Amino acid sequence: MRRPLSRWSSRVLALSFCLGLGCLSVTKPVAPPETVRITLLQLNDVYQFAPLEGGRVGGLARVATLRKQILAENQQKNTLTLFAGDTLAPSVESISQIGGKPLQGQQMIDAWNALGVDYAVPGNHDFDFGDEVLRERIKASRFPWLAANIFDNHSGRPFEGLHPYMMVQLDGVKVGLFGLLLPETEVSSSVSQDTNIRDICSTAKPVISRLRAQGATVIIALTHLEVDDDQELARCAPVDVIIGGHDHIRIEDRSTGVPIFKVAADAVELGRVTLEVDGKSGKVKKVDWKVYPVTDAIPDDPTFVEALQKYAPLVAELSQRVGSTPVPLDARKTVVRTQETNLGSLIADALRQAAGTDVALVNGGAIRGDTIFPAGELTRREMLSIFPYRDQLVKLQVTGDILHAALENAVSKIEEVADPPGRFLQVSGLRFAFDPSRPKGQRVLCVTVGGKPLSPKASYTLATLSFLAGGKDGYEMFRTLSPTPALQEGRTPRDVLSDALRGGKPAPMPTGDGRIQRLQGGSLQGGECAPAAATR
Repeated sequence: MRRPLSRWSSRVLALSFCLGLGCLSVTKPVAPPETVRITLLQLNDVYQFAPLEGGRVGGLARVATLRKQILAENQQKNTLTLFAGDTLAPSVESISQIGGKPLQGQQMIDAWNALGVDYAVPGNHDFDFGDEVLRERIKASRFPWLAANIFDNHSGRPFEGLHPYMMVQLDGVKVGLFGLLLPETEVSSSVSQDTNIRDICSTAKPVISRLRAQGATVIIALTHLEVDDDQELARCAPVDVIIGGHDHIRIEDRSTGVPIFKVAADAVELGRVTLEVDGKSGKVKKVDWKVYPVTDAIPDDPTFVEALQKYAPLVAELSQRVGSTPVPLDARKTVVRTQETNLGSLIADALRQAAGTDVALVNGGAIRGDTIFPAGELTRREMLSIFPYRDQLVKLQVTGDILHAALENAVSKIEEVADPPGRFLQVSGLRFAFDPSRPKGQRVLCVTVGGKPLSPKASYTLATLSFLAGGKDGYEMFRTLSPTPALQEGRTPRDVLSDALRGGKPAPMPTGDGRIQRLQGGSLQGGECAPAAATR
């Protein structure tokens, strides 16, 4: 019986046969494909993994199903899942505890690990629990975080755990990715003095040069910036595509020649960017964008659900009833950060009554939810989503000049309507009018406290949140003052709001009462800034 040829004998025979025929090579080189298609799946500003609106929209378990379908469609090739920042806070789960330990965003890292994120960039709210918590969450992530402009002030090195940029090769195409965070995070979040967030353009230019020098032909910027900053990045340091976050709404912008894509917050939709790249030159030929609504028509991915099962009791607890409202409460971000709302007035009134002060000021950025809560019952989740932060309520002794300066700061960025900053104030105990067309620092037209004109040198008692008392969001005028606790130990501003919604005192108004008036077309919207209409 003849023995089969050994592997080595077979190779020798094949080579001899080939040489006898004058062959030049045993293997034929594979030509690069004419077009390489690269798929980018994008999410941004996701604060909870569970669905929203009673389960009708959102939910990362549904996103996981969509992602797996797209991966199967692409035969598991050339697909990257990108997250553009803001997930550790503010969130109801993040301020909750399991086993006596606050979650502080750990549940979201577990969710992203289960989903299968490839790259992420930190958002401004990812610093809300401080530098050290962010470092711990980065270490717990099974994916790299990118940020080229976040540095340690002492060592001059990148923030621990962050990669300025990374390179990946897809079907022979070298793709470079880098991250950028909004520099204003230093004043809008709990960034320590040990951390510095550098300028966007001066950071991006050398990073792009290094990526090009290393052979990258496609460059993706993963950003957590305002869209104006994204446009400036596109002009000063052109890249092939910008995958962004922070604005909370769907944005497609090609005005600069560099496509900028963002999807709506809280995973109510999944973005899909398709890059068609020339297989020989590696240059991008075409960029397409598609958005998938995430609804209850999409089944949950069972693997994801199993991975997050330990949080099921918490999700059930958050569904419990804790209060009610006879009228809808307006917590929309674009409203609470630009004008008086009935919810903002209710919160400010409740805090002023609890503190027993002349005035109360609450920054619009402290009021979350970003929706109109309908009249009726409120669950624990809804209550916590309105007031997710653990700020203390404090008292300050202030002069009229300081109050006036605070109000000027409140309206100093009122023209930023696309993404209004959180410094706008909801007030109690005072009324004021402002004209957004006037120069910054000269926009507040009149102020009354308790029905009387504000006196520059008079002394007033002020109730506010510890965040503002610490000088955040531009409230430097409070930093040098000495705050004192306004509530009994263990009680929080959230408890005060809960009591108001359970007991109906103060009762929420159907609309605002005109305590904040905006000049429009030469007249004051809602009447005149008159002492007779003092707030309750």
